[in-house]
Amino acid sequence: MKKVQILMSTYNGEKYIKTQIDSILEQDYREIFLAIRDDGSTDHTVEILKQYEEKYKNISVKQEENVGVIKSFFELVQNADENSDYYAFSDQDDKWLKHKISRAVECLEKEDRDIPLLYCSNKILVDKELNPIHSEIDYTKEMFPSFGNALVQNICTGCTCVFNKKLYESIKNNIPNKIIMHDWWLYLVATAFGKVIYDKKSYILYRQHEGNVHGTIIKKRELLYHRWQELWKDRGEIYGQLEEFKRRYLLDIEEKELLEKVLKAKKGIKNKVNLMREKRVKRQFPKEDNMYRIMILLGKL
Repeated sequence: MKKVQILMSTYNGEKYIKTQIDSILEQDYREIFLAIRDDGSTDHTVEILKQYEEKYKNISVKQEENVGVIKSFFELVQNADENSDYYAFSDQDDKWLKHKISRAVECLEKEDRDIPLLYCSNKILVDKELNPIHSEIDYTKEMFPSFGNALVQNICTGCTCVFNKKLYESIKNNIPNKIIMHDWWLYLVATAFGKVIYDKKSYILYRQHEGNVHGTIIKKRELLYHRWQELWKDRGEIYGQLEEFKRRYLLDIEEKELLEKVLKAKKGIKNKVNLMREKRVKRQFPKEDNMYRIMILLGKL
């Protein structure tokens, strides 16, 4: 059985951390090892983690200084067990269904292990008590991963991600300095040099609560407001992330062409129009894609 190392970053997670760790321990896939990095918690999170570490041989805990969620996950990658076959990210406040890891491994095992592979999936939205939430927005539609999509949108939520050793090695050897999110970086690398498997089904209860760093918008009115805000905020995060990607990776001709087309759109109306017409660079849903093309024109990527 292939070895899976789960990388979890925690920060002041005492309220929900036991549910998450218990759900990992209850997975029907047995070769699981949980590496936890606490990002400077000030509540009782570390005490809870130490109790688990003392009780279970497949759990290790490191208490570190606060560096923020992105750097915390990349530190986990840098210190992960290189002898593992697969790696997974975990948040501190969800609940995994018992088939989550076995399903991911099953999908990954069917693919070419000599290229970077990334598995990700849909999510079941729940409230803080794990009751299902009805969303006005349909997040169950089929997703079509591509490098053109990864340039301007992330569809791989970190807590659903499981990836192979090739992708792990590529990430570890190219830790970025400034990006939007760690899971988006994985999505970029995997689509540029390997393959992404998007599972339309879900094996995780994705908890929405007041302490979420990144939640999911469930009401159409909130989504409309979010889109409106995007048009008027000072932005540039996508451009910055892609410039970082360009510095760290040597791309093939087609991928390089698409990346350069996005970066050139920072300046000049002609470049903006060229990118707006580029059908390979797009977001997943029509309304999101329309908003993205308006953002290009306004220089808001």
